[in-house]
Amino acid sequence: MANDSLNAAEWVQYAQEDYNLAVMIVKTHSPYPVPIRIVCYQCQQSVEKILKAYMIAKEGERTKTHDLEKLLEQCIYHSSDFSGFDTACATLSTYVAASRYPSNMNLTESRMKEAMKDAFQILEFVKSKLRELGVNFKNIDFDIKDLNL
Repeated sequence: MANDSLNAAEWVQYAQEDYNLAVMIVKTHSPYPVPIRIVCYQCQQSVEKILKAYMIAKEGERTKTHDLEKLLEQCIYHSSDFSGFDTACATLSTYVAASRYPSNMNLTESRMKEAMKDAFQILEFVKSKLRELGVNFKNIDFDIKDLNL
């Protein structure tokens, strides 16, 4: 389990860095137009990685999918506490293709703020579940203060 915990901790770090990058983008682009699609994508990426961290901690291996709904389903199998995030994961999943390729999806500032809030809530929740499992990781505080979310 120690090896798995170390691996899970690495995934937590990457998830935190992805989310912090989204926050940094929003902070540094103000008052200029924020690249909303990139912020939404980083939020999706952070949630994907934190859910994978949980699965590594629980099962000792990484699930090879980018689908947040599938990852969440696997997490729910281990703890029904995850069930409240189904809508957020479904929405965040839509940002993968929409942010990487031209699409008709209307990504607004409101949707970006929702993505940031959802990702923050999921990240904090999963970090607490990982701590309960004894996974030790360096805490890089997520910073959503002063973003008016």
